[in-house]
Amino acid sequence: MRRFRQAYLEQPRGQGKSTLAAGVALWLAFFDREPGAEVYCCATHRAQAKITWEAARQMVLRSGLKARIKVRVGNLHEITSASKLEPLGADADTLDGLRPNGVILDEIHAMKNSAMVDVMSTATGTRRQPLVFEITTAGVGRTGVCWDHHDYTSKVVRGVVQDDQWFGCIIGADPDDDWRVEATWRKANPNLGVSVKVDDLARKALQAQHIPASESEFRRLHLGQWVQQAERYLPMQGWDAGANAVEIDRADEPAGLGLDL
Repeated sequence: MRRFRQAYLEQPRGQGKSTLAAGVALWLAFFDREPGAEVYCCATHRAQAKITWEAARQMVLRSGLKARIKVRVGNLHEITSASKLEPLGADADTLDGLRPNGVILDEIHAMKNSAMVDVMSTATGTRRQPLVFEITTAGVGRTGVCWDHHDYTSKVVRGVVQDDQWFGCIIGADPDDDWRVEATWRKANPNLGVSVKVDDLARKALQAQHIPASESEFRRLHLGQWVQQAERYLPMQGWDAGANAVEIDRADEPAGLGLDL
């Protein structure tokens, strides 16, 4: 029987998360010896869910699998085992009545709440060895289902929590790494020079240094660093600069200060 029943994979864009998840989805649907297997590629919206499903579809069409697996619009299926692989969005009319033995949850950082994760995870109860596989980039803020699973994964990997059925992999730069240097880009991007281009990251990093609003997205999407806000007017190194710590003479310069704490 399968050891891992839950898997969490977090890494920056361009590393092949969807391709990897597509292969896992095909295995769960058609090679896991599960009669009537149901596998769903899920996301906040069906269009996002179809990214991983489309990767699986292309694997079928470009290989000998097409002799066994039938391809339809929004559906891959095998008649002999009554198994299927479909994309599914949280915006679907209903998620009730599903009995998945495989669930791919894409970009869970974009999910506003845990409803879809909870529904799909609890629906696997009738299966012999179900697998829920979450793939995502880093998110914004330390609230929500994605941060909860990021934090739990970190505890499992570090041995703080003993959960032998939870597989976790977090690839990215550490919070204190300098996001402006190539060594950090290489640390966060195992596929640098292959599917991720150095010159592209260099261009975006340069822009982020001079356009503060671009810094958070560069660090989150390309370096896997969790950020506290999606947009930023002033970079923290500017806020912390000594020039901003000049004492105000309130007798000569009356001032009011507004802070959102």
